[in-house]
Amino acid sequence: MKRAFVPVLLILALAGAALAFVGRRSEIPSGPARTVVLRMSDYTFNGTNPTLTFEPGERIHFVIRNDESSPIRHNFRVVGLDVPCERELQPGETREVTVTLPRSGEFAYTCCTHPGMGGKMVIEGR
Repeated sequence: MKRAFVPVLLILALAGAALAFVGRRSEIPSGPARTVVLRMSDYTFNGTNPTLTFEPGERIHFVIRNDESSPIRHNFRVVGLDVPCERELQPGETREVTVTLPRSGEFAYTCCTHPGMGGKMVIEGR
């Protein structure tokens, strides 16, 4: 009788572990990316360089637009998330970037051309 009991316990333990793993994966947001628009003007993003808050694992589609009325060029990067600076954007030009965020952390988004122009991204929750 004891011999039959051990395999049953092993199967139940493996099934429980599998269900726990599947349950944790469903906590990560899925589906289409959330769009976040960042407008660069007067040496700021969206006028105030806001702190952006996201959920772990969230997919974010950044739309970055140079809204300057004069010939000031800007660019965009996210330090630590593989979003490097690319060519500078002329007034009226847009860059789009989609990223999947890690489980937690704080990251800086910046304009590489203008030190001090940027803000913070905070990933928290769940």
